[in-house]
Order: sequence, then C-alpha cells, then structure tokens
Amino acid sequence: MTALNGQRCLASTSRQLILSVAVALGLLCRHSVALSLSNAGQDVWGGDKLFNRWREVLSARVGKGEPAPSVFEQAFTATYTSNDPGEVQRTLEQYALLVRWLESTPHPNATHLALVPEFGDANALAIASAAVSLSKQSSKDAAGMVQALSSISDKLSAATPWRGYAATRRALVGALLKRRIDFGGRFPAEVQSAVDGIMLKLFQLHKNSSANRGAVQFFHVSKSGGTNLCQAAEANGCATQGFDTRTNCLIRDFIDQPRWVTYNAHKYVQYRMSSRQALPWFVNFHTFRPVISCEQRRAYLLQNNFTFYANEYTNPPGANVSSEMCEDFVNLIMFRHPYERLRSQIGWVQKLYKEFYLDVDTQRAFINRTTGFWERLMPAGVNNYYIRSLLGQRFFEFPVMQVAPEHIGLAQLASLQHDILLILESKTRNELAMRVGLGWSQALRDGAVRSSTELGDAVALPLDYDTMLERNLPDVEVYAFAREMQALDTLLWNFVVIADEQLGFDNLSSEQCGYVSMGSAKAVEERAERLSGVTVPVMALRPNAAAAAAAAAAAGEVPPSSISGTEVVDEEEEDEGESKGEKGADGNTGGESAAGKSSSMGVLRGGVVSKGGRGSSIISISRHRRSRRVLAWR
Repeated sequence: MTALNGQRCLASTSRQLILSVAVALGLLCRHSVALSLSNAGQDVWGGDKLFNRWREVLSARVGKGEPAPSVFEQAFTATYTSNDPGEVQRTLEQYALLVRWLESTPHPNATHLALVPEFGDANALAIASAAVSLSKQSSKDAAGMVQALSSISDKLSAATPWRGYAATRRALVGALLKRRIDFGGRFPAEVQSAVDGIMLKLFQLHKNSSANRGAVQFFHVSKSGGTNLCQAAEANGCATQGFDTRTNCLIRDFIDQPRWVTYNAHKYVQYRMSSRQALPWFVNFHTFRPVISCEQRRAYLLQNNFTFYANEYTNPPGANVSSEMCEDFVNLIMFRHPYERLRSQIGWVQKLYKEFYLDVDTQRAFINRTTGFWERLMPAGVNNYYIRSLLGQRFFEFPVMQVAPEHIGLAQLASLQHDILLILESKTRNELAMRVGLGWSQALRDGAVRSSTELGDAVALPLDYDTMLERNLPDVEVYAFAREMQALDTLLWNFVVIADEQLGFDNLSSEQCGYVSMGSAKAVEERAERLSGVTVPVMALRPNAAAAAAAAAAAGEVPPSSISGTEVVDEEEEDEGESKGEKGADGNTGGESAAGKSSSMGVLRGGVVSKGGRGSSIISISRHRRSRRVLAWR
C-alpha cells in the first residue's frame, strides 16, 4: 500500500501538478496508511477512506484547472462571524497563556500530568511543542510552515487511537489560527492544503478515540446547565443509571453529589428562623466520598453497559495528587459565567430552605447578610467554585484553602483536558460541539434547567455583593480561558461541517450516544480485556462510606445526619417549565421520563429500560407532608 501511494505521488509529480496540490498529495500519500486502522470502514472519516477521498478531491480539482480548496479558510470565516474586531484577538490572548505555559514547562511535574495526562506522552508533548514553534515562525514564511506541518503530520500519525489529545489539539489549532492572522489573509495555496490535511487528522483522531473509549464523563459544575445536559444525553440515546432530575445522571455508588452547606452555618440559619427540624439533605459540605479511581469508574460503567455518567463533585483523587483527570472517558464540561452561576447558586439554596421549612419565614435568615455569612454557609459554592471543583477534594476540606494565582493556571490546565467544552451562553457553538464533537443529533433544550425563579421572593444577595464578585475573579479568568478554547474547537467542528457539505464527506454517527457507541469489534474487545482485571469494590462502598462517616461524626467533624447510608431529607426538585402537575414532552409529570419514574432494575437508555444494569435509581423516595421526602439508601 505504501509503495502504491509512492507511485501515485511520483506520477502526480511527473505530470507537473501545481505546487500546492503536489505538496498536499505528498503529505497525504506519505501518511495515509500510518493512522490507526481500528475503525477503518466505519465511515469516510475513519481509516484510509478519509485520505483516499481527500486525494480524489484534490486530483479532480487539478484536472479541472481549479485551485485546491481551502476548507480551513471557510471554517475560519464561519467561526469568527461577528462584527467585533476583537473577537479573534481575545482567542489569541487566551491561547498565548497556553503557549507561555508550554514554553516554561518542558517537563511537566506530577501535578501537571494529573490534570493534563496526555502530556505524559512524549509524542503528544512533542506535537504541542512543535505547535508553539509554529506559532512563532516569521510572518509569511510559507516554505517553513509547510515543512513544519509535514513534521507535525508525522507525529500525529504516530498518536495512539485511544486518546483524543484535547490539549494538544487546541495547541495546534491555535497555532494555525495565529499563523492565519500573521499571513494577513488566507494562506498561500501550498500552505492551505497542508493546513487542511492537519485539520483532517485532528478530527479523525478525536472521533476514533471517542469510539474507542466508549463512554462520556460529564463534569457537572452545579448551576451551570448540567440538568439540561443530562436530559440531552437521554434524548441522544445514552445509557446511565437514571435521567430523572433526582438522579441527574449520577452514579449512586460513586457518591458524587454536590457538597454545598456547612453544618455549623446551617445551625445558625436554623436559629435565625426559630425552627428545629430534621437536617436537610443539602447540609452536606464535608460528607465522605470513597476513593474510586478513574480506572474503577470506567470498569463500573463497562460492567453495567453505561455510556454516560455525571460527576457533580470533584474529579477523583490520584495516587499522589488531589485531583486526576480520567483519560479513559470522553470528558465533557459545561461552563457558565461565574457571576451568573453565583447568583443562581445563592437563589437556589434559598429556594431549598424555603421548600424544606414550609411553615417558616426563611427569608429573614438571608436578608441583610454579608459575603462572610455566605462563605461560612457555602465555603466552596460562593468562592471560585470552578477552580475548587476542578482541583479536587483538598479545596473542599476544612480549612477551606484560599485560591492563589497558581491555582488559576492549574484549573485552566484541567479545562484543557476536556474533549468537549461547552459554554452555557454560547448556544450556537454548543449545538455544533454536541453535533460534531460528540455525534449527538439532539441539542440542549431551552428552559429545561433547574431554576430558583419559583422562589417567589427576590433573591437576597449579600449587602457587599461587589466584594463577593471581586473574590470570584479567579473563576472569571478560568471561564474566559475555557470560552476561547471552545472557539478553537469550533474552528475544527466548522471545518468538518464544511468538508461534509462541499467535499462530499459523510461524518456518520450513532443514535446510541453518538461516537462512543461506534467502536469497532476489535476496539470493544480490547477495551473489555484491558478492564477485565480491574476490581470495583461496589458492595463494599456503601458500608465503608457509612462507617467512615460515622467515625467522622463521632469525632465531631461532620453532623451525624449527613452520614452516607442513613436517611436524609430531599427537596422537591422541578425543572423550569415543568412544575408539579405539568406534563413534559414525554407526557409525564415532573419532568421525569417514563423510565426515570420507574423503579425497575436495568440500564436507562434514552428513556427506555433495558436489561443488564445494576440497581435502581440513585435514591428511593417516600413522600411526607407536601413537598418533603425522605431519601434512604437501599
């Protein structure tokens, strides 16, 4: 096959094709067989078919005397469409932060590698370093750029098909964007064909690795649209333990529920309300979570035929670090502007108190309060929650660690390792990321979010709210970085859309959770074999959790009622537009799917109960007076 490709390249050269196409053909011929063949035959974006089709398109253009197409240029104009002249500049400013980190960190340490594990791969780090060098080439050195892209193409061909290399991908796409600006317009013909070839390889690597990994891990930061995304996963045929708003795509045994209100501050609030009742479920800030490694989580999903799950706490701790990104999943995260998330978090907690203490005026406990009050009540929830969530449990423990400048950079690194970045405010880009990045056909639904608007009373913000906003500026920096990294992703997603439309490519997907269900038989077998020896101590998790929490309670570290395994009280959780008595799109009340309301054993897959799963929904529910419920582990 390689010899045949070489003959074709020589034949093309002998016919004296124009330089741009000859260069492109040379690059593509040399590397077309080097990519993984694990998913060959899957669709045109898999294996050799992609590059064969690309060569055919280029040859056809040459035969007609037409210039080589520049899909990258069209993707650029589709991505940066606003009249804001600073739009591209904002992306490049945030990209410069990544460049500076790569330049200053040629040998990442253990903490760095826990957050961006792909840089532990020498080849991935070499590609990222080459991208930095490319971004710093002289303004219009076309020959130098083609040569650099040829070397990068070699390295991409050697990449493992089991990893998406999200951080490396953004380093490279950012370099291409910067060089496009340096050239002052579209690339010269010989450059544009080489650039398009690199973009083809980047997406092929992303798609093949998604299929090979076989499951999505959604990092759900509270009050950032996560409930909406869980419901989108259901609409796209994903399988998990439950899609109802109480389960919310969480896995019961992982105990990844969000930690919000502290016990001591809650007792003060209760005193202010002159009320004594059972401890609310959301008074759980320092509750225990068993250590379940990334590998154990992936094995658990495989054993239960799950393709999607959410984690609403922190990333699991690594061997010697407080937080570790899980490479065996397609990692997905949704950001929301921290100020909007902050206001929503404050309003939501007030709503929870109002619903729990039905016969008490809860509002007086929250009016005329300061930032200090709220930081005692929700130490993480109102103080740089994105950074604390991304950097692990150490940032949720007493005493609550202060966020320092170096923590901003670490959180930005953690965001880089997510294959798919969503920004709640960027609806169009989110839809593109879900359709092209995940292979999903159904987007987020407007209004399908948990909301504090039912509070009735105005949200009582702290008197010194400006102080609270200022203290959350580190989170704003992380958000700004993630937003522009999503712009780089959008450049690649638009590239794929244009290639499909104009070049006759066909980016196939699946109705069963998109790309993650498209792994070849060989990949599925290899995945199962690799995880077969992983022990998942599920049966021991709950009693261990209860014992550890009981010991902590005896030592006075956490309130006894927050022990995992005991009964706690949950609030009535409803979706905006789907309050009690209203019917959702599926005809059920309360925003629950038919499967979500059922207590049947099995896997929940897009609202359908199928055999092979473990356990019921995350909680069993017994109703007590009006909207209160008792939750009990089973």
